[in-house]
Amino acid sequence: MPTMPQLKTSADLRVHNQTRLLRAVHGADEPLTRAGAARLLGIGRNTAAALVGELEAAGLLHEVPAETTGRGRPTTLLLAHPGGPVAFAADIREDSWTLARIELGGRLTELETGEHDRTPAVFGEIHRATRRHATDRLAALGIAISGPIRDGRRLHISHLGWDEVDLGEHIGAGWPPTVVDNDARLAGLAEARRGALRGIGTALHFHIDFDIGGTLLLGGDAQRGAHHIAGEFGHMPLTGSGLRCMCGVQGCWSLDVGTNALVRRFGKEPGYGAGRELGREILARAEDGDAEAGRAVDDNATALGRGLGALANALDPEAITLSGLGVELIRLRRGLIEQACADGLMGFRRAEPPRILAGTVGEIGPLRGAAEIAYDAILNPEWLRLRL
Repeated sequence: MPTMPQLKTSADLRVHNQTRLLRAVHGADEPLTRAGAARLLGIGRNTAAALVGELEAAGLLHEVPAETTGRGRPTTLLLAHPGGPVAFAADIREDSWTLARIELGGRLTELETGEHDRTPAVFGEIHRATRRHATDRLAALGIAISGPIRDGRRLHISHLGWDEVDLGEHIGAGWPPTVVDNDARLAGLAEARRGALRGIGTALHFHIDFDIGGTLLLGGDAQRGAHHIAGEFGHMPLTGSGLRCMCGVQGCWSLDVGTNALVRRFGKEPGYGAGRELGREILARAEDGDAEAGRAVDDNATALGRGLGALANALDPEAITLSGLGVELIRLRRGLIEQACADGLMGFRRAEPPRILAGTVGEIGPLRGAAEIAYDAILNPEWLRLRL
């Protein structure tokens, strides 16, 4: 989240408060009233009225009467301006992609989806889709992708065979202002801002798809590390696998958790974004009572819980949330996950284990998180001064 800037003039203070107001409107669970915004920001009602008026005149906010519920002074709601800026968000999976439009306040509309050839040519597809749907309202694009991005530029997706992919060669001229980050980190950010982790001080989030990735969140902020690649928990040897991962490490946790692990149990070679449908079929068969599929899901859930216990010992989270395949695993095998986690906790921790929760943002967690970083890129005083 942005830090408190040094304010030198009354104009600086006004723009600072206008930015705070826009961020408050964007992050609210439900539309704010002008009075509610004033209380939230700790400013007077007259100041709030002036800020709203200036932002509405700039085409950034729209104030509408609220439905009356009885006696008392009529109030108004602060909404996205119908002609105001929007952000696009893209979620690039190992085998497919989705593009969406997000208005200030968080309303998300899916625009287009597609499959891709598992090469960095997918960035060209995202660019073309963005151009098909963009209007002059488009202010920024956020992209979630399933791999670490070293120093914000060098992308690695080991199970697609991508190594040192230079984002600068694929995103540049002709693109809107664009920010890119890891999918699991963005799914965690979405849960912290709009889901089950809102208000939690120390939390872990794990997004499970073909394998598992995660992020540590402190005060709602996803930690990035010195080189922007923190959170590669899936590439820690937490469960003792004897296999060698495509990342080059032996025994990665991700070899035992996720779709790739399910597919491998049924004799298929995982990797390169293959096997999603078979993974879903295995889950469905397990739910229907198929013994072989049930054992595969049991092992996946147990490995998940063992890793969570080890990481809870190290990082002491208040809560742990799961998204993607993790939501299905906790629905089908909550008891196994919690027991394996408890078994891996140090003895003194077992009386108060961290809560393990299904994320509430849903499958669109990475997409929603990509929208959040797109708005982070524009809801700042520098951008706002250009609009006023």
